[in-house]
Amino acid sequence: MRKFTVNSDKKELNPTDAQIKRHKDFSRLSHDYEKLTKRGKKPLYRDPKMFLFLLVIAIILLLTFLGEFN
Repeated sequence: MRKFTVNSDKKELNPTDAQIKRHKDFSRLSHDYEKLTKRGKKPLYRDPKMFLFLLVIAIILLLTFLGEFN
């Protein structure tokens, strides 16, 4: 178990300029935000690659369930 201590020093703990610059990447932050909030251009069922992927998954699930009952 960790033992925590309270700093009785009154000095301020501020990051250095190098540490601040290292974490400033606004283009990546903006891209991640857009990726989370915006919807895709096409619905999943209209995208040909995604439709084939979903179809293959459905066929595999169908074959596994039919194989269990035989």
